[in-house]
Amino acid sequence: MGKKSEVIQVYNPKTKRWVKIDKKTGKIVAHKKSPGPYKNIPKYQPKKKKKSRKG
Repeated sequence: MGKKSEVIQVYNPKTKRWVKIDKKTGKIVAHKKSPGPYKNIPKYQPKKKKKSRKG
């Protein structure tokens, strides 16, 4: 198994480009000039809030 990636990618709708971000520092590592997302870099998935059940 490979090591867990320390870089994620997000889409910036303002620039219409994919951006690589370091998970530890939160700093932008690079932005992609060509269309489409980076290969083999996980996309950012915001954590979904769980609905609380009132009983």
